[in-house]
Amino acid sequence: MSDQYTLYGSPASLYTGKVRAYLNYKNIPYQEVMSSLRVYKKIIIPKTSVRFIPVVATPEGEFLQDSSHIIDSLEARFPMRAVYPSGPRQALTARLFELFGDEWLRMPAMHYRWNFPDHNEEFILHEFGSSVMPWAPRFVQRWLGQKVAAKFSGYVEPLGINPQTIPAIETWYEELLGQLNTHFEQHDFLLGSCPSIGDYGLMGPLYAHLYRDPYPGQLMKRIAPKVALWVERMNDSASVEGKFLPDDEVPETLTPILQRLFHECWPAMETSAAKVSQWINENPGNPDLPRMLGMHEFTLGDIKSEQMTLSFSQWMMQRVLDCYQALEPAEKASADEFFRGLDAGEAMGFKPQHRVTRENNRLVAET
Repeated sequence: MSDQYTLYGSPASLYTGKVRAYLNYKNIPYQEVMSSLRVYKKIIIPKTSVRFIPVVATPEGEFLQDSSHIIDSLEARFPMRAVYPSGPRQALTARLFELFGDEWLRMPAMHYRWNFPDHNEEFILHEFGSSVMPWAPRFVQRWLGQKVAAKFSGYVEPLGINPQTIPAIETWYEELLGQLNTHFEQHDFLLGSCPSIGDYGLMGPLYAHLYRDPYPGQLMKRIAPKVALWVERMNDSASVEGKFLPDDEVPETLTPILQRLFHECWPAMETSAAKVSQWINENPGNPDLPRMLGMHEFTLGDIKSEQMTLSFSQWMMQRVLDCYQALEPAEKASADEFFRGLDAGEAMGFKPQHRVTRENNRLVAET
């Protein structure tokens, strides 16, 4: 039996970028296969029962779907050079950044991909078309790319990206780039000289959309060159031999990012979780959760708007809460002191009315 893994994904896919960088760092032997129409039809859908990438096939014939589940599964098999820090402050910070990247940075990622067609359109249409049907002539790929682009660009407004929020998204994103640039002037990765799960959370949007797409890629390289170098370092990390900072230190350069996370991202996650519980209460006996459950409010800067409620966001939020609840009393005290310095309030005390869990690659309400 071959010891090689297979990554089914796409260069333009946010979450594929997260998993690819992880596989590279862990020196896990793998081949990458484009998620073409044929691959979707013959492999991804039959093996996972869902239509999402990335998917990783193991040498034993398992098919792992969802970037966080893939990483968790492979960490159990490849424990060396762990991406989960053991200290309570670093462990929670890493998971918070994974949540932040996966669920909150979608807004700038989708805005900068789809709202600058003069710069991005030809690149994106080719990316999608060549992924869907790599063997087709260029004109056929472009036509297919238009069809795929129409689907994904349709998520822009439901994600809360609209004329009222766009100025706030751009202001916040450029501020974030500046903060990360300052951080990566001093540290190779978020928490030291090796990557954590938080780095992989950031890698998805900051690579696939915001580094590779022409307009945001130029923006990143111009105003945050250290962030662009971090992206490149994340993709070329097989030889990295580093460690997390000693004494459970979380660099002060991350403080303003975490403070804003707790002021904007975390309250939106709580509101989203309340919508999930409302749906569960209104649909007793139906454990299968729809992927989208209406809209919920969020705030960015001085702007209030609405975005679609994704049931998966609660599962990601639970990863942070579960990490906190599993801490020993002394560790929890250390984490609480750290969070007080971030003005996080009672964030870690939040308890969803109903928990959700993954079963057969779908989200269901826990019973």
